[in-house]
Amino acid sequence: MSRVPARVFAHAVTFCQAVLTAAIACPALAADKGGASTANYPNKPIRLIVPFPPGGGTDLVSRIIQPAFTAAVGQQLLIDNRGGAQGTSGTAIGAKANPDGYTLIISEIGATAVAPWMYDQVPFSVERDFAPITQLIEQPYIVSVHPTVPAKTLNDFLKLAAAKPNGYNFGSGNVTAHLAQEVFYQTAKLKLTHIPYRGSGPAMTAALAGEVQTLFSGPGAAIPQIRAGKIRALAVTTAKRTRELPELPTLDESGFKGFAISGWYGLMAPANTPQPIITKLNSVFVKILSGSDTAKQLSDRGYDPTPTTPEAFGKFIVAEYQRWGKAVKAAGVKATD
Repeated sequence: MSRVPARVFAHAVTFCQAVLTAAIACPALAADKGGASTANYPNKPIRLIVPFPPGGGTDLVSRIIQPAFTAAVGQQLLIDNRGGAQGTSGTAIGAKANPDGYTLIISEIGATAVAPWMYDQVPFSVERDFAPITQLIEQPYIVSVHPTVPAKTLNDFLKLAAAKPNGYNFGSGNVTAHLAQEVFYQTAKLKLTHIPYRGSGPAMTAALAGEVQTLFSGPGAAIPQIRAGKIRALAVTTAKRTRELPELPTLDESGFKGFAISGWYGLMAPANTPQPIITKLNSVFVKILSGSDTAKQLSDRGYDPTPTTPEAFGKFIVAEYQRWGKAVKAAGVKATD
């Protein structure tokens, strides 16, 4: 075996000592597998994947929080709409992104907790592939009909539907709205024809055109159209009446005891995103959602800001995923795209 020259060995020792000294002096550098410090995060724009087309609730909420986030961190939040497969396509893109904090994903009840059960397979694991940051909002679903439907109350509409099996179409732009309506009409022992759309924005467009006669939709899409007289609201799906439309009865008050469904959005990053980044993002968004002008804008549109810790949101996601899995199996509903 040949010997290593003394001066080469000395240089190698000096280099190793320098690397070790740097790692001890700056542990963030040693811990960051990407080779970049998290101390100055963020130092470039951040992509936010919205797994639905423009015009729906996830898109609206993202655009409401966008300016406040940019002001808080000094970097742009770039909204990237990636619709398809009931939100699972965009969610999968987020799961596979580099876990460096520069790709975030809107977590939505349908794409995260419901749709994975409605497909034979999805390219991500809800329980393993994401780092929860915070819940953003909760929302009711509003039951509405086209103005040409001669129903002033929910019970009026149910009588019309009972007299004309499959004579009315209901629309959905996400799997949660789809499943909620399927379960509701099964409970009411009614038959309506389901027409799916690629997002709540397109579903609302179809409702305004009379292509569907009824739908469950989030407040961001529904309330402006209700106030403009373009659709007629009949009820809300939450356990309590909503602040924005207090005249609307709940489904429970309309005779469907215990029937209550709330939607929610949250924020996730790919799994293995450094914990200091998750902590910083959580702090920023909790502040945005707590008593600020942004929080008021969300409330005015029918969304209830609900910031949480990453740990609490992670437990919530898993619980919702398991709960909706049981509902999907019981209803026997499959995704339509």
